[in-house]
Amino acid sequence: MAYAFSRDGAMPYSSFWHKVNKHEVPLNAVWTSAFIAFCMALTSLGSLVAFQAMTSIATIGLYIAYALPILFRVTLARKSFTPGPFNLGSYGIVVGWVAVFWVALISVLFSLPIAYPITDQTLNYTPVAVGGLVILVVSSWIFSARHWFKGPITNIGNSSEEA
Repeated sequence: MAYAFSRDGAMPYSSFWHKVNKHEVPLNAVWTSAFIAFCMALTSLGSLVAFQAMTSIATIGLYIAYALPILFRVTLARKSFTPGPFNLGSYGIVVGWVAVFWVALISVLFSLPIAYPITDQTLNYTPVAVGGLVILVVSSWIFSARHWFKGPITNIGNSSEEA
């Protein structure tokens, strides 16, 4: 994901992160991502609560990232969306709504405390972290990114390697 975001110019220092080697591997993005994952795993040595919160945050974040395009497809782009060669036909909207509701449900479930009674060691800090991240991302979009980010770079059909 770091490579894809940097390739599209959506990350700070994008030219550094999306640089590829002679084997077309984005080593800078790969090693930085591995290092960050390693550092996040180290928290399990100090605090199981922190590690469980980070795991929940990552899981919820990934599901939300998958669900947002589906939500936009079944709402904002319902009339203007052009389906590709593989699509679910008339079931696509229904399946899309099921997916959105499923992500909403598991986001709530993954935000629940890990044990009762709730103490500082059993409180799930995921909703606070995800909420803070949502505030940062939306603020960043409103005040900056919407003025310069034009969307992902498409490369399908533009490659000289196509047969």
